[in-house]
Amino acid sequence: MTEADPRRARRSPVLGRRFRRLWTSSVASNAGDGVTRTLLPLLVVAGHPQPLVVAGLTAVNMLPWLLFALPAGVLADRYERRRLLLYSNVVRAAALSAAVAVFAAGTSLPVLYALAFVLGVAETVAETVAPAMLPEIVSEEHLELANGRLFAPQVILNEMAGPPLAGLLVGVGATLALATGGALYAAAAVLLLGLATARGARGARRPAHASMWQDLRAGVAFVLTRAVLTRTLAASALYGLVYSATFSMLVLLAYRSLGLRATGYGLLLTVGSLGSITGTWLAPRLARRLPTLVQAQWSLVLSGAAYVGLGLARDVVSAGAAIFCNGVFMMSWNIPVLSLRQRFAPPELQGRVMSVSRLCSWGTMPIGAALGGLLARTTSVTTVFVSLGGVLAAGAVALLAPLREGALAAERPDVPRGPRSAKDLGSSTDTPTTEGTGP
Repeated sequence: MTEADPRRARRSPVLGRRFRRLWTSSVASNAGDGVTRTLLPLLVVAGHPQPLVVAGLTAVNMLPWLLFALPAGVLADRYERRRLLLYSNVVRAAALSAAVAVFAAGTSLPVLYALAFVLGVAETVAETVAPAMLPEIVSEEHLELANGRLFAPQVILNEMAGPPLAGLLVGVGATLALATGGALYAAAAVLLLGLATARGARGARRPAHASMWQDLRAGVAFVLTRAVLTRTLAASALYGLVYSATFSMLVLLAYRSLGLRATGYGLLLTVGSLGSITGTWLAPRLARRLPTLVQAQWSLVLSGAAYVGLGLARDVVSAGAAIFCNGVFMMSWNIPVLSLRQRFAPPELQGRVMSVSRLCSWGTMPIGAALGGLLARTTSVTTVFVSLGGVLAAGAVALLAPLREGALAAERPDVPRGPRSAKDLGSSTDTPTTEGTGP
């Protein structure tokens, strides 16, 4: 083998057949998400165009994240994760198929609300289980690459392809749109049938007498006693708050400051999505060259600067550049920090660590949306972006700078897991150290 061959292998690692199976299933389920998240509001607006009714649908769909995020983590650690992911897709497919029969007889608002809640519960389980399952499928040194490849179709299908497809399907008929979403989730479930987890992994081997409350306490205690988790989760909570506050005001910024209308606003969102896709390609490559916490901290700082730039932009080009960069920095934060948590948590606690992570990042979003509206009302839309962008940058430094890369290995339990990696918490894959194998 030539000297260049190992470098080529490191640059393009083979993630394996099991990952390809999971990725293909994820593509199908994300396509279903992209259709249904746009479809349900369109169906509500068609029969009940009142703002409170539409807002209520979103609230009902997001409510399971507050109610079931932590219990979903316990389930992910108690039972085989592949089966839980499969069942969540089956439930979504069945719910949409049942809705087809109901809508054949006419539109029903209670059915739409019930459907939104059921889909939200299933999504809560799926979004908790999938990242907890990934360390069973790929080696630790390839987690950033694997997460990046899973994020890319999520952005493309949820934010770019899904909404226009849902609009076209609704134009043909509500039942066809519902049936398409159901078929996509069913395909995602079928693709999981052939996925074998590593060494038959089935989550935690807990005591038979352990209650869900005891399991919840154990997972939360694991997080709270480790600075790397508490501080990165606090940063995630801050990012979720800033993201939702600014995103809720983005349409007003586009209309008032940039003079855009519906088409221009849609194109601005597309530019942001393109930035996120670029970030899914760039983040794993940065992770091979930068310590994890350095990349995470500066991604948040630069994202805060991008929000400030977006708020101060007075032309479309400047705004497009700012929102594109923010998409890049968002993924440069999400991918390494998610990979860090996957490395840091022992196999029996993966689900609970992921559930606490989701609760922190998603739980602050309703608060952020309300904060954005209140701040814009009392000051201005520009102030929302500039002030909260500054808060994000300052918060990133305050929360993450005190963490020391070399000392974090001591907080990570030394437990057996999947194929080990040469990557340490504070080193790149090209420069192994003697401090362990990851965060």
